[in-house]
Amino acid sequence: METEALKIFEEFRSHVRPEMLEDIRMFLGVEEGVGECLVEADREQKIYVNIILEKFSYTLAKNVFLHLSEFMRHSYFNIYMGEELKNQVRYYFVTGLSGKDGIKMEVLIG
Repeated sequence: METEALKIFEEFRSHVRPEMLEDIRMFLGVEEGVGECLVEADREQKIYVNIILEKFSYTLAKNVFLHLSEFMRHSYFNIYMGEELKNQVRYYFVTGLSGKDGIKMEVLIG
């Protein structure tokens, strides 16, 4: 993915509350087609979500991501970029309130 396209994502200030990670795990635990998931945050408060589907398809990956982004979205702005890889899709998602406070996530679905 082009470096310029990731500029907004990398410069965004993320603010993760501890319960968010568990909320994501619980949400994905009941999402149709999801086999396993790993959810964690780094020191910069960027959330990483790794999802393994029961049976991979680009359509299912897109649907799972869109459901997750709708669940996590804030009211002011929502931006995402997707990149199809071989048997995987990577999404970069930023959502926030006015003043750029919110969260950023990198979601890998395979």
